[in-house]
Amino acid sequence: MIWNTKFFAVKKIFYLVAVLHFWATAVAAQVAPAIESTPLTNKHSVLNNKAFFLFPKAAVNTARGHDIMSPGPNENEETRLLLDNGDMRLVFFAQELYSLSNRPMFLQALNQQDERFGFKKKILTDKDSLLSILSSPSKFDSGQKAILVNSLLVKTQDHSVFRIDAFINPEAYKNRIAYQKLSEKVFSTLTRGNKIINISPRKEVFPILGTGKSFEINLPAGYTVTKDAKHDFQVLKFHKYLSIIDTVWIGLTVYTGNHPSFFYNDYQLKDTDGTKVKGPFLGKEIDWLQFNNAKQGFYLKEQQIPADPIEPNLKIHVAMMSNSPSLMVELARIVELMTLKK
Repeated sequence: MIWNTKFFAVKKIFYLVAVLHFWATAVAAQVAPAIESTPLTNKHSVLNNKAFFLFPKAAVNTARGHDIMSPGPNENEETRLLLDNGDMRLVFFAQELYSLSNRPMFLQALNQQDERFGFKKKILTDKDSLLSILSSPSKFDSGQKAILVNSLLVKTQDHSVFRIDAFINPEAYKNRIAYQKLSEKVFSTLTRGNKIINISPRKEVFPILGTGKSFEINLPAGYTVTKDAKHDFQVLKFHKYLSIIDTVWIGLTVYTGNHPSFFYNDYQLKDTDGTKVKGPFLGKEIDWLQFNNAKQGFYLKEQQIPADPIEPNLKIHVAMMSNSPSLMVELARIVELMTLKK
């Protein structure tokens, strides 16, 4: 009798486990289709109206977190949208690539391989002057906090290129295929934005935060400037639209505020690693710090300049960098031609 009681107790436990397993499997089967069939009713722009997509109703445009002393992400450079479902999260992250491409050059991306993720690629949109290529990984890097499930490369009507990626968190990994299908549906809703880049040679004026003065800057062809500001400082960031197949790059920032910091520290350099070269800036001869590393293809030229005539204790930090000596000359010329406007 005791043995029979134990037998039926064990049998009952196995039965309960089987029922729970069946229930969990059924719920999972219902969750995945629900994810990929989520209605897309929420229209959002990316990169400050560069393009539009339809997202699920619950998707929220939320900028990345940043240090309290930094100005935070710029809407012209990145857009981040979050879709939460319990503890599961899907993140869409769009980035301006500051690249230009024609159709044949853009389509070369279809033949580029990545063995690590085994991307499957296809043209997703080809209409209304828009062209996009979807890259879907067949292998997922489940060890990451942000797991890539889809990536879309987009050539817009003005031939500029941006990318938008879809990531899930580890809690959503069990439904990775459903989220991959959902993000593809979102990407397939791509429509044109009304933002057209201006990269013609031109003169632009940028007011200096907290002062009555402005910088007047002559921009060569291909350049654009984004402006970030917070509290008592601002940063002008210069970008050059280069061909999507170019391997050269530039960086030029002009900081105005009271607490600048040299860039060379970020590259484990000391001021003694550089040389001093003279060059004009705002009507004065400046001793610039210049760092040349031809072997690694890295060039940096910067200086902090007191700007008391603009505002007492104000400093201007100018930093130019590139992997191309000829582009360094181009950047230096932009800086040399800057003027102060009252």
